[in-house]
Amino acid sequence: MRRSSNLWLRPAAILSFAALSTAEAQQLNTSAAAAGVGGNYLARARGFDAVAWNPANLGLPGNSGFSIAILPATASFTLDPITLGDIKSVQNNKAPNIVPRATRQAWLDKVTAAGGETGTPSGGTSVALGVGPFALQVGMTFFGAVKLNPDAVQAILFGNVAPDGSVRALNFQNSKYNAGGVTTAALSYGHAFSERKDGSILAFGATVKVVGGNFVGIGQDAGSNINANGGTISFPSVGTRSFQDCRDDTGVVKAGCTPMTGPGGFNGNGFGADIGTSWLRDKLGVSAAIQNVFNTFSWGEEGLSYRPGSGQFDVNGDTTDFDQRPISSAPAALRSALANYKFKPTILVGLAYELRKDVTVSADARQQMAGDQGILIGPKTSVGAGVEYRGIPLLALRGGANYITGGTALSVGAGLRFGRYELGAAIATQQGDNKGTSVFVNLFSLRKPPEPPHRT
Repeated sequence: MRRSSNLWLRPAAILSFAALSTAEAQQLNTSAAAAGVGGNYLARARGFDAVAWNPANLGLPGNSGFSIAILPATASFTLDPITLGDIKSVQNNKAPNIVPRATRQAWLDKVTAAGGETGTPSGGTSVALGVGPFALQVGMTFFGAVKLNPDAVQAILFGNVAPDGSVRALNFQNSKYNAGGVTTAALSYGHAFSERKDGSILAFGATVKVVGGNFVGIGQDAGSNINANGGTISFPSVGTRSFQDCRDDTGVVKAGCTPMTGPGGFNGNGFGADIGTSWLRDKLGVSAAIQNVFNTFSWGEEGLSYRPGSGQFDVNGDTTDFDQRPISSAPAALRSALANYKFKPTILVGLAYELRKDVTVSADARQQMAGDQGILIGPKTSVGAGVEYRGIPLLALRGGANYITGGTALSVGAGLRFGRYELGAAIATQQGDNKGTSVFVNLFSLRKPPEPPHRT
């Protein structure tokens, strides 16, 4: 079977869609300061920030009596080795739907050398409030990952015809995607013990949270193969039904079909907990936390459906089957992947040190314990350091650098303060196995200006 025109005329659009249609912690970071220093903020977080980082900090000196953030937004997207910049440069051409053959070949060479094309979007928004030793955050987080093996990218860019004109046999083994979104309501409390003789303070804290699933989608290749005589496509998937999925040709909702979500308005539910501890002495703070020390969340099947994603192609024509079916019809492997797509513990340690009154440095290490089938939000491993400078009136400048799984990340940010108000923003670039950009914007937060990370 030779390539069809709809595959090779618009490869950039197909690659963009493949990544965007899939899917740094379950509780979103609400702090522009944290984003600006590269997320190296575990020992510094106070007020509403502590929910996303370490609840123990709510019991430490420097914690605000009242703090609030309204709808801070964050978004991150990586795509590698064909990057968003590569695709954008083609879409800026006079004929954006036609990618030159030489460009497609260069893309395929990079994908082949890398072992595949990957993408990881994540982000969300929330509302957060801190009152004394308590803090609350309610927000929605989305996440996901996609991987296409070199043969799948070859099919998108060239069909099954090699650059030399020969017809290649292709398989899509290990190509897959997963994506999801959850709403989380989290309540944190921190308590500090009396000051010790050496002037140090030790605090402990905990976060309890309720989780509801908004949407989910998982698909994986199950033996697709294309050759000179035709081929078979097998890419089954399960996912949240849309309203359209539950309507017949006349627009009437089908009997027994639940659109979008299951009972209670969510595709699954559960609850979990985080714990943390912090130690503070003079200019030095040290923290440790375990997020999702347990988490019972699992996806419900009431609002989900199964699609075989199958096709048969030969000289006599083709047949396809992408019709919606009950999720009970899904293969065992796919239902197992859905059951394993859940939150696992994340271990964090960090420190902060005040070099002088207007300069604070911090360093963190973070390790997610989820495997390939679990929910991963951001890099699995991150180790880095950041610095904040407050020597300019009304303005804080921030920067950070991290080693992350397969590469590095650099961050910069700034905060403009007017009394208790702050406008903050940050941007980060990621290099390595997954190149991309993340952006954080906090248009409104209100709190007592952060105190130095030591007892005054």
